[in-house]
Amino acid sequence: MAYTLEDEFGDIIGKARRGQNLSQGETAAAAGITEAELARMEQYTLKPTETQVFRLAEALNLNGDKLLDIATEQWEPEPQTDEANLEVVTISAPVGGWPVNAYLLICKATNDTAIIDTAAHPELILEQLDARNVNPAAILLTHAHGDHTNGLPKLQTETGCHTYIHKNEPKPQSKSTLREVVHGDVLSVGELIVTVVNTPGHTTGGCSFLAQNVAFVGDAIFAGSVGGPNISYQDEIESVRDNILSLPDTVRLFPGHGPSTTVGEEKRHNPFF
Repeated sequence: MAYTLEDEFGDIIGKARRGQNLSQGETAAAAGITEAELARMEQYTLKPTETQVFRLAEALNLNGDKLLDIATEQWEPEPQTDEANLEVVTISAPVGGWPVNAYLLICKATNDTAIIDTAAHPELILEQLDARNVNPAAILLTHAHGDHTNGLPKLQTETGCHTYIHKNEPKPQSKSTLREVVHGDVLSVGELIVTVVNTPGHTTGGCSFLAQNVAFVGDAIFAGSVGGPNISYQDEIESVRDNILSLPDTVRLFPGHGPSTTVGEEKRHNPFF
């Protein structure tokens, strides 16, 4: 069975290195390997030894034990479990050759549904809405990158839903005025209360949406990794630690790429924390 995590060892060390503005030469020297070896590790053509994993973890301020488990493919998160009064539907489709996740958050009491991101495939979301006979109530955007927002105008036209995005986030193409939210704002989806949580760093206004025991985290955190820290590595690490990993261990995290996970599993297995 193929390893299911979004990021492999090479992705993780590359993100940590670039986020801390370290060159391959600096990182390789600190870890006692050659720059060519590091480049091959980041390109997935050279598997590290256990000693190299721990030396790289120390050089990059990562947790060595957690990093080794991912390097040796010893961990993946437990599968999603059912929730009492809500349902989460994952819609995963390739964009540029790589799978991207969109989600439906369904209130079981009312069938009102939030569409979270678009995975750039609005037709797939519309098919799921029809197949499940639910009522689209809102579109929630974790961030504005095209692989998560392309197709938004079609969804807006077909559903008539208002679209919510963080105030600090660049605005994607839209058919209607986007409604801006900030940390702590509360939205309703049927009987579900959805709270906006700041998770910037991958983008300037990246945010997550928390509803009871589930959180939709966009590209802020993946199972065993984080999104590329395009804006600020420090902001990404701190916002995830303070606003996501401070939640109860049982909260299930639904990322923009890769499998869902839980707060508890990320605290135990994510080498960035």
